[in-house]
Amino acid sequence: MSQKRKTAGERGVPALMIVVTLLTLIFCSFYITAGCSGENAFSVNREGISSERFEAEVDRRLSTIRRRNPEELEGDKGRMLRTETKRQVATEMIKDDLMRQQAEELGVTVPGETVGRRLEEERLASGLDEFQKILDQQGLTEEEYKKTIERQVLVDELGKKVCERVSAPDDELETYYLTHKDMFTRAAMVHAAHILLETENEAKAALGQLKAGRNFASVARAVSKDSATRSNGGDLGWIEQGTMDPAFEQAAFSLAVGQVSEAVKASNGYHVVTVLDKREAYALPFEEIKTEVKKAYLAENKEAVFSDWLKTVYANADVDIPDELGEWDPVLGIVVSKGR
Repeated sequence: MSQKRKTAGERGVPALMIVVTLLTLIFCSFYITAGCSGENAFSVNREGISSERFEAEVDRRLSTIRRRNPEELEGDKGRMLRTETKRQVATEMIKDDLMRQQAEELGVTVPGETVGRRLEEERLASGLDEFQKILDQQGLTEEEYKKTIERQVLVDELGKKVCERVSAPDDELETYYLTHKDMFTRAAMVHAAHILLETENEAKAALGQLKAGRNFASVARAVSKDSATRSNGGDLGWIEQGTMDPAFEQAAFSLAVGQVSEAVKASNGYHVVTVLDKREAYALPFEEIKTEVKKAYLAENKEAVFSDWLKTVYANADVDIPDELGEWDPVLGIVVSKGR
């Protein structure tokens, strides 16, 4: 029933890796990196992106939609979807070219071993058959997907380069700790045991046995429906506040040590609860969690530095797009309708 509580670093500011991944391509945002030839669809800092490459990716995405549900491309809704697809592809290609250009300017390269490792990790995580099935559904080859991973890794490496001078002085860490103390506070906890039953009458019968003097653990072993805890007398271990069914939690945290609840109706049945021990919420001392504080501090500051850098790149980009496609919005970092 209990869930693992996130650490301060996990529930604090997201790591740079998360930020740059959101700013780059997700799995469904692949596009074919064919060689540029013929007429350009648009240009980024006077470097052209070919119409052939652009239309090929738009067609691939529309084909995926068509296979899933052809009706989505019919009528006014379909026309809007086609236009939005073109703008989405243009946005991603523009961002990709901007990142490539910045990488060349800053001397950032993609470690080949990192790309290969990520590809293998994703293949194994999905399972070989499922991985190939997903590629087929998207109309992609493994080599095209590998190019997408390369672009993701490139943005990660750019993030490292842009943020390489971000440091964490001790005095600033202490200030950060004091102003973000809620991130480093351990929640209240109870060490609880329970007896889970299907009906209220069964719960009342179990309560009757307890009131008659029978030991809580022995009643739990005899009648509890929770197979995971029945053998150890219903012991749930330490439960952190905010991780349980609300009705169960309200009962458990309101009890004194050694006290037994009445029948508590929760999402999975009726519970009889007892508290074996309690611990109030408390803030961890700075010196004890200095490493954790530093991790959160660096993540927040790197996110801010990278975000500011990215806004500057978008604002300074010279993007030439046909009017019928829209225009580059340097603030949002996307292609929008003309005059929006």
